[in-house]
Amino acid sequence: MFSALWDFAARQWLTHRLRVALTAVSIALGVGVYFAVATANAALLESLSLTVERLAGKAALEVVAGESGFPEGVLDQVRAIPGVQLAEPVIEVIAHTALQDEGNLLILGVDTTAEQRLHQFEFDLAQSQLADPLTYLTQPNSILLSGSFAARHRLKLGDQLTLYTPRGRQAFTVQGLFKPTGVGAVFGGNIAVMDVYSMQLTFDRGHNLDRIDLLNSADLSIADLRSRLRAQLPRGLQIVSPRTRGEALQNAVTAMRLGMSITSFIALLVGVYIIINSFSIAVNQRWKDLGVLRAVGVPASALTAMFLVEALLLGVLGSLAGVVGGYGAAALTGKIMGSIAASVYGVVATEVAPTLHPGLACGAFALGIGAALFGAWLPARTAAKIDPILALHHIELRQPEKLVGWLRISAAVLLLCLSTLLIVSVPAAVGTTLPLGVAVIMFVGLILLMPALVHWTARLLRPALDWLGGSEGALAMDAMIQSPRRSAGTVGALMIGLMFVYSTAAYIQSYRHMIDRWSDQLLNADLFVAATTLLRSTSYHFSEALGRRIAALPEVQRVENVRFLSVPFRDDTAALIAIEMDGFLARASNSVTGGNAKTLRELLPTGRGALVSRNFASRWGIRVGERVSLDTPTGQLVLPVAGMVDDYRSDKGSIFLDRALYKMVWKDDAVDFVDVSLRAGASIARAKRDITRLTADSEHALVYTNAEFRGWIAGLVDQFFLLNYMQLVIAVLVAVLGISNTLFMSVAERRREFGILRSIGALKSQLRKLVLLEAVAVSFVGVIVGTFCALFNIQFMSHTVSTALAGYDVPFVFPWQVILVSLPVVVAVSLLAAWAPARRAMQTPVLEAIGHE
Repeated sequence: MFSALWDFAARQWLTHRLRVALTAVSIALGVGVYFAVATANAALLESLSLTVERLAGKAALEVVAGESGFPEGVLDQVRAIPGVQLAEPVIEVIAHTALQDEGNLLILGVDTTAEQRLHQFEFDLAQSQLADPLTYLTQPNSILLSGSFAARHRLKLGDQLTLYTPRGRQAFTVQGLFKPTGVGAVFGGNIAVMDVYSMQLTFDRGHNLDRIDLLNSADLSIADLRSRLRAQLPRGLQIVSPRTRGEALQNAVTAMRLGMSITSFIALLVGVYIIINSFSIAVNQRWKDLGVLRAVGVPASALTAMFLVEALLLGVLGSLAGVVGGYGAAALTGKIMGSIAASVYGVVATEVAPTLHPGLACGAFALGIGAALFGAWLPARTAAKIDPILALHHIELRQPEKLVGWLRISAAVLLLCLSTLLIVSVPAAVGTTLPLGVAVIMFVGLILLMPALVHWTARLLRPALDWLGGSEGALAMDAMIQSPRRSAGTVGALMIGLMFVYSTAAYIQSYRHMIDRWSDQLLNADLFVAATTLLRSTSYHFSEALGRRIAALPEVQRVENVRFLSVPFRDDTAALIAIEMDGFLARASNSVTGGNAKTLRELLPTGRGALVSRNFASRWGIRVGERVSLDTPTGQLVLPVAGMVDDYRSDKGSIFLDRALYKMVWKDDAVDFVDVSLRAGASIARAKRDITRLTADSEHALVYTNAEFRGWIAGLVDQFFLLNYMQLVIAVLVAVLGISNTLFMSVAERRREFGILRSIGALKSQLRKLVLLEAVAVSFVGVIVGTFCALFNIQFMSHTVSTALAGYDVPFVFPWQVILVSLPVVVAVSLLAAWAPARRAMQTPVLEAIGHE
């Protein structure tokens, strides 16, 4: 029996090749997007770990203290601890070059007088005239370059390379070249080596180090050495392995990676609706044949199995194509994610080509097959329940499809209520899997409710379309009303695409409003001088001398030197913002809540209190008046929380300290931003020109007006959502495929109806109008249903996703303008997708169509 059913299904595939192809393509697109993001995620994690491991060399452990560094005196303490075989100091700086066609150079500072058993470099002796180039690195302004960087810029031994430093532009002499392997391959080969103590002077690091790389002695295990170090070093110093430090970098971008994974999973759900639609059409196309099979004794379970086997085969074909296509798209996806990681999180990674991970490929393959089987299940059950007697009637004599029962509707409402409850009660925890579970519950509820939504909306719109489109409009709407399950698949695919567009547009619009409000409250200086185009600089900084030079300009009333970095906090990290609190309170005191003005002015400028962001307080359960404890390189710092502010620079939360306190405790006077407030009546344009001239030949400084700075932040927001924009396009593309698929099959299914209409005098143009109006009907119903579903998804994204990933809510803003603008666009796209099916309807032969059944 199975062989006979397979022959029957195979003939149907050959007859309806377009439907089969479109279904496979929809699966491939969904799987491809999911696999591309998953592969890019894996490549990003691998690149972060690879960067850390290569820079660490053979080190077994590292002593670090976040981005601030720590006093070099710690090195002597470490070397005096029994069990430490080697301890080498390291500084890392990303310096800006003066080369027109090159941006940044990663400089690794090492102790050139040591044995270099941890950090070994292969020198290109064929080009070197020095017997031992390292001995020359103790000379000021000496540098070693990777051979690939030198070759790109035609630099040779003895040439000068100009870099921007906190002390201004300086020329460095190339004293040696090393091969682009190991550490030489980091950062795309844009890497150099200098003496660590020369770097302290050149890059204004004082007597601080970034880390100490360690090697344990043979008679002591790594775990025991870590315990000894932990017992004898200050709490603010962390003793980690290179792998652990790589994992910390991976944790820093968790929110971005999880957000991308959730949106790629939603793209896969679009394909589920196409599959439901396709197999619903297949059931209708085979209605009479299925009735015959049931009449001759084929059991219902065999028909169900036949459709599920078809879904399995389509799932296999589509998933294979999706894995191949997704792997091809992973490189572009990885570059976008790497750019976001650098711009928003300040993470430096070595570019790594995507690797085909069998586990990820199998997972994406299984998801594609699972989506195909899930989408085919309901149509397969419908096929199994066919009444043989009813099925043998002509199409026009069949009873309309029965609307889904109240049991299904009740289940859908229950799931939507449950998802709503979870949305409003989600805890603030980065990396939680709860958002994915809430999304699944919500979408299952919408799937179950979809036929009813289509039916009710179509009935509501029928009078309007009858008035606008005449009898053709009424017939087009009746086709949706009589076949809610067939229409639900198409509307569902369009709904998912539109819901994704509306909710993402609403989220971005809401996020921008939130950023604008934050900018008004906290970022309200007249000018900003930034050390980098990124949200924060992890290594290149200004010196305080720049702030003094800017303050001396006649237009300037006040400058505030700002240090923005990440520090350890409770086995995680938090952002630390050190700023001159007297100036900050002078322009932004209205943004602080939870404390009275007198207390704020008494505690904050004197370093006896701190401010925290609301998402920091939410993540860690801290209230105003309670104390926050920080482990610093010089010991533990405990401060009362004097107030809260809204701040969105870090998804881990932010802590605000007075800059004088930060300099005293962290022994760091670096500057990342200079906030400039001008005198009353001063020209902003003139002040910007003066500051630009002041820094042109010294610092690598970017000078922004307040409006330009806001635009720069908006650009970072757009960059963060770039992958979402790409996934929106794919979601809409899949929805368009669904519309075309449905209308092609609708024309094929209704050949007898079209023949009868032609026989009683209907014109070919009227048939074309009928099909095109059916596309218009699908568009209107899709927009309305998509708007309804977007209500749930906007709340889901603005609360559940935002709270789980970043610890704060995004205001709920409904995108009415986007919806109104999208309606004519959706109608136009739907008409374009319906044009070929409409032409086929016009070409239907009358006699052949009347005899068709």
